[in-house]
Amino acid sequence: MSIQKQAERIGFHIVGELTRCMGLEPSHLYRCYFDDASNKYILYRGILTIVAADGTVF
Repeated sequence: MSIQKQAERIGFHIVGELTRCMGLEPSHLYRCYFDDASNKYILYRGILTIVAADGTVF
């Protein structure tokens, strides 16, 4: 399932485009992205964790 669909399921709105940040990925199992509002999206083995710009975790 895509990041957009997973975020939509939990009611989180992605702001603008997602940009991958490979420098923050500790291994090939992680994918790290930021949106235009500095929200961080971490995809690990298909499970999405969102860290909002204010530090709230979804």
